[in-house]
Amino acid sequence: MRNRIRLLVIALLAVLSLAACGNEGSGTATVNMKQLQQAMLAAAPSLSETASTTGDAADAKETFSYVSDLPYDKVENFLLSYSTTGKADEIAVIAVKDSADVTADSLRAHVESRRKLFLQYGPAEAARVEKAQVFTKDQYAVLIICDDSPTVKTAFDDFLPSSDTGSD
Repeated sequence: MRNRIRLLVIALLAVLSLAACGNEGSGTATVNMKQLQQAMLAAAPSLSETASTTGDAADAKETFSYVSDLPYDKVENFLLSYSTTGKADEIAVIAVKDSADVTADSLRAHVESRRKLFLQYGPAEAARVEKAQVFTKDQYAVLIICDDSPTVKTAFDDFLPSSDTGSD
């Protein structure tokens, strides 16, 4: 009986040690994107007329391709809020599975595409796009285009566990 208990304890310790190694190098668990989205939108009264989605939506992969060309298999989750009134307002946060994959390059390309589009039919909105904030923090790449962008960025920073903001 004593040997069985000893074997059981050894087996349990082996399983726990294997489980502890499972997420090595992948960064931390992502925050709840719906709650983060609500916090960021609440910080920006100018974003009252937006459509919003997260990576939990049925068409998430297709929607994600609108804002980023990052391979979707690297994405843990994302949020996207955008104006429904033809304005440039937009918030996007991409959480990657492995923090080594975080980059803001695809968001910068999206901003440039939006700027060119607005130059065609809304130069005032193009000027707003040019003021976009694009940055990385931990495993997140973030895009903010709105009049309240400093406040929205603060809401993002306050929602996440404390860490330095990158400039990728």
